[in-house]
Amino acid sequence: MKLVRIAREEWDVLAVLDSREKCQVLDFLADLNGPEEAAAAGMLWLLKKIVPRSGPPRSDILCKSLGEGVFEFRKQPKGKKLRVLWFYGGSAVIVCTAAFKKAERTPRVQLDQARFLCKQYWVARSRGELEILDSKEGEHEP
Repeated sequence: MKLVRIAREEWDVLAVLDSREKCQVLDFLADLNGPEEAAAAGMLWLLKKIVPRSGPPRSDILCKSLGEGVFEFRKQPKGKKLRVLWFYGGSAVIVCTAAFKKAERTPRVQLDQARFLCKQYWVARSRGELEILDSKEGEHEP
């Protein structure tokens, strides 16, 4: 399984790469514009600066458990809500699986995909098959 490192200090923040080595999370956030651009910049700040230094926020406003080991980072722009799904990938490791906008409930497909990727991650980790690539500084900025 291939991952990209978003940032690392006390905590390692990673995101899943697809078969073309594209990061859906970073690409999605970089592509937002208009009123959602500020929320995307805030989410990137959370992923690149806050979480690496101190781990996931303990506030339901910024971070919420969705059950079965999957969590979401939250930003509240006007209109649809910006979310990044993630799971713990070990001691002081966060693995992001998807970024999206939602109206009311988290889409079941996104939640199922996050749980599937979590299982894949742990199998790959136990087999020593994780490959972590470093993101280039300044890449994927909104």
